[in-house]
Amino acid sequence: QPKPEVVAGKPPASSTAQACKYRIASVAIENTQLQVEDDTPPSAVKLAVAPLNLHLKDVSSDLGKPITLDLDGTVNHKGSFKITGTATPTPLKANVHVVTKRIDIAMMDPYVTSQLNATMTNAALSMNAALDIATVRNNLRVNYRGDATLGSVRLLDKLTNDSFMRWNALSASRINVEIGAGPPRVRVGALALDDFYARVILNASGRINLSDISAGPQAPPTSLTRPESASGGQIAPAPTSPTAIAPAPPAAQAPPATGLPPGTSPPGTAAPSPPAATTGKPIPADIELGQITFTGGRVNYSDNFIKPNYSANLTDITGKVGAFGTSSTSPADVSLQGQVNGSSPIDINGSMNPLAPMAFVDLKAKANGIELTGLTAYSTKYTGYPIVKGTLTVDVHYLLNQGNLTADNHIFIDQLTFGDRVQSPTATNLPIRLAVALMKNSRGEIDVRVPVSGSLSDPHFSIGSVVLHAFLNLIVKAATSPFSLIASAFGGGGNVDLSHVEFAPGLGTLTPDSQNRLAIVAKALQDRPGLRLNISGRVDPAFDREGLREAIVARQVRAQKIKDVGDKEDSADSIAVAPDEYDKYLKRAYKAADFPKPRDLIGLDKSLPPDEMKKLMLTNTQVTDKDLEQLANARANVVRQWMSKKVDSSRLFVVAPKLDAKGINDKGKTTRADLSLQ
Repeated sequence: QPKPEVVAGKPPASSTAQACKYRIASVAIENTQLQVEDDTPPSAVKLAVAPLNLHLKDVSSDLGKPITLDLDGTVNHKGSFKITGTATPTPLKANVHVVTKRIDIAMMDPYVTSQLNATMTNAALSMNAALDIATVRNNLRVNYRGDATLGSVRLLDKLTNDSFMRWNALSASRINVEIGAGPPRVRVGALALDDFYARVILNASGRINLSDISAGPQAPPTSLTRPESASGGQIAPAPTSPTAIAPAPPAAQAPPATGLPPGTSPPGTAAPSPPAATTGKPIPADIELGQITFTGGRVNYSDNFIKPNYSANLTDITGKVGAFGTSSTSPADVSLQGQVNGSSPIDINGSMNPLAPMAFVDLKAKANGIELTGLTAYSTKYTGYPIVKGTLTVDVHYLLNQGNLTADNHIFIDQLTFGDRVQSPTATNLPIRLAVALMKNSRGEIDVRVPVSGSLSDPHFSIGSVVLHAFLNLIVKAATSPFSLIASAFGGGGNVDLSHVEFAPGLGTLTPDSQNRLAIVAKALQDRPGLRLNISGRVDPAFDREGLREAIVARQVRAQKIKDVGDKEDSADSIAVAPDEYDKYLKRAYKAADFPKPRDLIGLDKSLPPDEMKKLMLTNTQVTDKDLEQLANARANVVRQWMSKKVDSSRLFVVAPKLDAKGINDKGKTTRADLSLQ
């Protein structure tokens, strides 16, 4: 532009008036190349677009007028893109249609590699969408409407190059995203995840590998596919054949010192505190998701928190989740299926809305016939016994509404069989075999329900801990109060103590009440073939010594009646002496008794009232410690004899008697026979 001539006394001509104005009808750049290299990341990022074609129309010096744009090219010899539409430079406004086909975004990995313990080796982005961009009052607004697929994704362990996570395609259709005008608004008509795999590890420290995907700038690299030792060093490699997953692993928390499985807290302890809230409150997004479908899922799970290590697989994960969102009033239907270890089906059905302000979940899940031998590592660590046989079926129902959770856990274990005892410092000292035998019916089945309820707002409430402790408490009850469990299960009621049967002082005859108690115990033994019954007769000298004198005198009275009835009866104990004939037979028994009796003036036995005769007979009846021991044994034997009519006698054992009342803390009679199970 020529400089304006300056004349004295005249101002210079306006440069604005002389600004260049132009209008270009069409610009075409065809079959060209663009190469970009960025050496600032840890490894260089190279981008080559060839061929590159650009067509512009209506280009002018008026930056407020739209320019028609047509841009296409091939990126790094793989994917392609095409952008068509209009763009206005000032203020910025663009309305374009964007189509990409398998654009390689793994080349962007160097920009994020310092923040991840994984390397993205492959990822292809395909999309077909309308993109609107505008600056309104210095605020950038973006609207995306269309479809997108992130396919052929491969994430590798940065340390080992082992496969960590991959999927064939994650497709989203009918996307509508609005950013910049109030809260972000996201609408997705449908999501589909196909042919996916993940490697999940619970490390020896109790930390789950998924929490180590992100890496701090100063933290040393951590392997995502190989377990770490307790000291943090890498140990044995992960399985090389990732054929899928386990049930959900315990929460990634530090290992408890209680000997309980990871992810649980002892009763009365608080759950881990949530992370502190940030000072800035992010604007909540308005999100709505349409149906989500899953096909061909596999997860490979290893638990190295316990020794020996445990691994399990879940394969053939398929299913769908219905529409839900942050403002949805109706929950989404859920239906998922899979296989545990390739042979045991798992089925999850129900409804949920995790994005609602108050999350809602109503799910039923059932896993059929899971082989328990795969859980031997757990059982050895926590019970001291390996599992050599058995299957597990779990049927659970969880309802989370308004922050309150109620759950019913139906646990069915078939043919659970333990091996020999193994020393484990974390194993319980409870008689686990007895507890299992008590819970196992005649068909070898354990069928229990563990109800759970609580509020998620309570920091002490942990669903995993509550379920575990409820089940453990059931085992503890079976092991420490077996007869209470039997009473509840077989009709005795909670107030009936079946751990003993009571006798009248001095007698070894079962009362109707004792027989009723034994009938319940017999029913339990019939349904629990793994149980054996120990019977220990017992006496309390404070009552039984005098009671035995009464019993001996009563037998002597009955013996006199036997002489009248002849040999029709087998024993004196089976003869009943009627009240109106008692005095007659008492007088005979008194006369036959061999002890010094009061005499009259001429030296004959003095005639006495019945009460006096009985008192003298009792006074002159000697009861020794040996007699008491025999009475204790007689009580045990009468129980065994009665039970042998209903239970195989090989499961009934008479053990050493107890000859005093020491150790009896209940309110029952001390003249009894004690029962115990093994």
